[in-house]
Order: sequence, then structure tokens, then C-alpha cells
Amino acid sequence: MKRNSYVDSSGNEIDQNFESKKIILKFFFLIGTIIPLIIICFIIYTAYQNSKCSKIYEHIKTSTLKYLKDENKIPTIEGENTTISIGKLYNDDYLTTYDTDNMKCTGTIKTTKYKKDYIYTLNLTSCNTCSVTKYKNWSAELNYLPANKPIVDVVPYYNYYERQTVVTDWSKYYEQKELEKKVSKYGIKLPKEKENIESELPALPEEAKIAEVQNEESYMYRYKDKEWKWYDIKGDYSGYSSEKPNGYANKDEESRVYTKWTKYSLTHPSEQEYREILKTIGYQYYYEKNGKKIYANNKNYVAAEDIDQNKYPLHEEDGVEMYSYRDAKWRWYNGQKRHYSNPSSTKPADYNFKDEETMIETKYGDWKQTSSLNDANKEYRTEQRKLVTRFRYIYEILSDPVLKKPVTKNLFVDKVGKTIPEFITDENYKIEVSYKFKYRKR
Repeated sequence: MKRNSYVDSSGNEIDQNFESKKIILKFFFLIGTIIPLIIICFIIYTAYQNSKCSKIYEHIKTSTLKYLKDENKIPTIEGENTTISIGKLYNDDYLTTYDTDNMKCTGTIKTTKYKKDYIYTLNLTSCNTCSVTKYKNWSAELNYLPANKPIVDVVPYYNYYERQTVVTDWSKYYEQKELEKKVSKYGIKLPKEKENIESELPALPEEAKIAEVQNEESYMYRYKDKEWKWYDIKGDYSGYSSEKPNGYANKDEESRVYTKWTKYSLTHPSEQEYREILKTIGYQYYYEKNGKKIYANNKNYVAAEDIDQNKYPLHEEDGVEMYSYRDAKWRWYNGQKRHYSNPSSTKPADYNFKDEETMIETKYGDWKQTSSLNDANKEYRTEQRKLVTRFRYIYEILSDPVLKKPVTKNLFVDKVGKTIPEFITDENYKIEVSYKFKYRKR
């Protein structure tokens, strides 16, 4: 019979099978320890290399954008690209060897206009571990821009539409307070939308696609004038008075002026032969906020003429009578009587003297698009101006896509017989650019 055990020097039994397996267990222990360490070291090294290369790539991309702008070579048409040698970037204005880990990389970089941004495709032929030789082939084309991939290329595809372009009439003029505070997607501020009111902007057909909203700013003007009564001789005249002053015998009816209307009051003014009195009904005006009444004028009665009813649109039912008045005044005289003109801003013929105290102001006129203020009238004319804006649409009506499916740039140029820059200037057509992407694998 075969013996399965032995004894050691102390006389303890030893399992021969177990002893033979200990060598194998030690081997697997070493493998299980060393290989993970190797993998971890490889991951750390790869991450370090990727980080180092990413920094180099970013320096090259930033330098490329600055260089292309300075040289006026930046692509401005969607899908178009510009390729330059990386060697052109190495000077203090753009790129230094410090930016590329103390080495001078070679190769090219392609810059493609992608929507409102740019995509940079690096082809580094000599840049140590960051060279494209350290990468595998390109991936298949993708319908999305891959994230966190250091070397990406973009492939534009083209289709086009037949286009009818229409320019609408201008809208009415809007004041600045009637415009939105934020800039719209068209790059300008549009009129505020009003509830339950149809838009006052030009109407568009359902199939219209807005290509642009244009605005035109200008100033509008209105003015009011000061006017006076003018007279022919100085004579012996008093100041203005509603009642005859001492020492003056006669009232000059032609000199009559009026005081300003007083604000409405609850107190009835005294009756005078030279006084005009107006009567109205005053109310306690208010508006509501969170169910609470907010009153105007500390809840005192106010005449409708003295309140902003847009701010205080409501009032209590009970009203009271309120009064406003103005007084007539004249100059009084002895001896020879003056002759007065009608109110005028400028001196009429045969009237040599201006009666300063007869000054009145006309009401502001309508808003106009031209200023009427000049050196000849600036002494008596007051002008207001306001900034106004009007709008119009440029819209397009497009056909179905002309090509059955989008094609690459070369095929598109062959089909339409024009380069992309030439084709986009033709107002009868609209080009559409879509994109696919690919990346280099590690």
C-alpha cells in the first residue's frame, strides 16, 4: 500500500499531497500580486501620458486659432477648413518648445468651421509619445461628436434647397420701453408680447422660415413754443393785478392773462368776478396687491384729472365734490393805451416790446422724424426726442431637399458646378451642412 504521509523532525505527520501543492499556490500568489501591480502601473503611466499629450494638444490648438486670426486665414464658412504646418507656430507670439514638453513637434493641424465653433484635427508626425503613430486607425464615422477624444476629425456633408426670399414691409415704430430687456436669438431686442393683442409685427405665411429680423433705429422729435403778447408803446402801466391797483384808472383788456389752474381741492373757493371755477367728483383711488388695497395720496380724495389711473385703476364708490380755479389778471394804465398783439413767439411788425409776463407755452405737437430746432428758434422752442425702433422680417420659403441624401464636399461641388463659397452667394438656393465625426483610437 502507498504511504500518504510522512513525519517531520518532531514526529508530526506530513501530508505529502498538500506539500506538493504549496509550490503551485506560491506561484499563483506571485502571479496574483505582480500582474495587478503591472496593470496599475500601466494605467498610471497611460493617464500621465494622456494628460501630458492633452496639454500639448491644447497649446497647439490655442496657438493655431490665434495664428489663423492674425493671418486672416480662419475659415468663416461652415464645413470649410484650413490646414497649416505646426512648424509655423513656433515663435514667441504663438508656440514655444516649453508648451510642447521641451520638444519641437512637427506635422499639421486642420481647423474646420463647425457651427459657431471650430474643430481642430491634429496630425503630429513627430511629437514623441503624442505622435499619431502611437494611435490606431480612425474609427467609423459617428453621428455625434465624441467626448474626451484627443484627436477628432469632422466630415461635412451637404444638401441644398431651392429658396424664395421675401423682405416684409417695416413695422410701426416702437419706443425703447416697449422692447424686451433681453436680446433675442436674432441678436436684437424684439417688441414685448402683449396679452390678447395680435402681434403688430409683419404677418408671415405658415411655411415661412425667418432668416433674419432687421431693425432700424432713429429719433423722433416733437416741440412746444413759448409765446408772448407784444405791444407798441411803453406808456404808464402797472404790473398785473386782478383788482385795480391804487393810482391807475383804466384796465387794459388786451393785456389779460390767467393764472395756472389750481389742483382740485375739497374747499370751495370764494366767488370773484375775475375767477373761473371748475367742479368735479373726487374719489379714493387704489390698486390691489395680494388682496390688499393700496391707496393713492394717503387715502385722501383725488380728482380723476390729478391721478394716474393706469397705476390706480380702482376707486371707492362714494365720491365728493372737488374744485379748481384760475384768476384773470390785467395791466392797468393812465393816459395813452397800448396796442397788444396776439400771442407770438417772434416780434410782429409794429410791435416793438415783448410783455414777458404774458408768456404761455403751446402744447407739444405730434412726433415727427425730423428735428425742427435751429439757431433761429432755439430761444423760444423746447424740443423732445425719443429713440424708436422699427422691424422687418427677411424670411425664406424652401423646397424639399434637392439631393436624395447629403453628400461629401467633392460630390456636392461636382453636382452643383460651383465651389461652396460661390454657391452660398446664390440667393435662389440655401445650403445645408450636416456633420459626421471620427476619432483615432489608442
